[in-house]
Amino acid sequence: MSAIVSLLRVMTVRDAEAITLEAGRVPTLRRRGNVEALAMPALEAAWLDDFAKPLLADRSLDEGPLMVAFTDEDGATYPVTIERGANGLRIVARRGGKTVAKPAPPPPPQRQLSVVRDEPVSRIEAVDGDVRERLGQLLAGAVAYAHERRGSDVFLSTGQRPRMRIDGRLEQLDLSIDDVELAACVHGLAGDAVGANVDLSLELDGVRVRINAFDHMNGCAVAARLINDRVPSLADLGLPPELASIVELRDGLVLVCGPTGSGKSTTLASLIDLLDQRRAAHVITLEDPIEYRFSARRSMIHQRELGTHIPSFAAGLRAALREAPDVILVGELRDRETIAAALTAAETGHLVLATLHAPSVIGAIDRVIDAFPDNQQRQIKTQLAGSLRVVVTQFLIPKRDNGRVPALEIVPVNAAVANLIRKGDLHMLPSAIQSGRDAGMVPLERSLAKLLDAGTVAPQAVKRIAADHDLLSALSAKLR
Repeated sequence: MSAIVSLLRVMTVRDAEAITLEAGRVPTLRRRGNVEALAMPALEAAWLDDFAKPLLADRSLDEGPLMVAFTDEDGATYPVTIERGANGLRIVARRGGKTVAKPAPPPPPQRQLSVVRDEPVSRIEAVDGDVRERLGQLLAGAVAYAHERRGSDVFLSTGQRPRMRIDGRLEQLDLSIDDVELAACVHGLAGDAVGANVDLSLELDGVRVRINAFDHMNGCAVAARLINDRVPSLADLGLPPELASIVELRDGLVLVCGPTGSGKSTTLASLIDLLDQRRAAHVITLEDPIEYRFSARRSMIHQRELGTHIPSFAAGLRAALREAPDVILVGELRDRETIAAALTAAETGHLVLATLHAPSVIGAIDRVIDAFPDNQQRQIKTQLAGSLRVVVTQFLIPKRDNGRVPALEIVPVNAAVANLIRKGDLHMLPSAIQSGRDAGMVPLERSLAKLLDAGTVAPQAVKRIAADHDLLSALSAKLR
């Protein structure tokens, strides 16, 4: 019965007049005269039978539809019509009201508090109070198992077994999930939004997770990223000690690039923690969501979360400039407004550390410049040439045994590189990187060649990432 009750709550949360539940069909809502199908599988006849049985008691549907009232455990009553359909029972429930006065439930424990960032704060308050707790219950088993196995992500999807990502690979979990309850949670969080897509965070038995809940062609799904509270060091991450010099910079822009899941945010967190050990500075972080919680030692660190403390990265950057920071961490440069604000902050004497989805230094610079219209790109090239300090691109490669190991391209922006950026001659950057070893340049292929020589990774894993196979072969030969 709980699965059907969850669907009745979806009707209430989405402000629908009625919901139609029929065996073998997808549930539909009637809202403002329109019929909307929920993104979930068709209902099983057994669920409707279990729901209707106590309502029917000894009464029969042979003489036609039966109208009854159903009251849930919270005291909400729903007028319900039950009749026989082509494949089994057909139930139409309508919005009702409260019939039993019950005290308001206590707020969820602080460890279960969720923040929905794709919706205004008022939307959080309007969401059925137990939806987040119910979602946490669905996730709890899979998250506990993934945490024990040092997994990075958990995925729930209607019609499929839960999966976790460990060392970059997906593994199926021997757990079952209530599809109707999953759909009810996702739609309960999304409310009136067209196409459920909601960000939030939860803490489950001491494990913090970053969640995106969404619908898709075959139903609903949840992707949960497990977050480790302890900030790892550069050595813990297997990153080269050369990166430590970044925290000695006093101004300018530092970009950490790479594909999704390559550890960009973790690298930035490690750099902030190292900076906190080495010098006293005022650090403001703008994150989506807050992942690692810093315990400040020498520095003063203020962490701000998108949707909770700031409406956008760009707004957070503009506010940060009035808060006298020395260092600003930006979770991601996503749009033109954020990039422009980051460049301004870097030009005005602040050290700005940011992530960017790009496969290389050329891709990163191209993406920054292409975010602006043609008539502004000349100015942006000049700004970037003057403020960019280092571009780090990182990949995580599966090891031969277990785990993953990072491979990095490190490009300090010296006068030669800055000149190429200013002129737009980015096609010449690979030559500058290969010949700039004395300036601290590390081509990606050199990092890959070292991993190959050490026998840490398989050749096929490296070849999928290397951009210049000839250079990779030449560097590998030198190391033999």
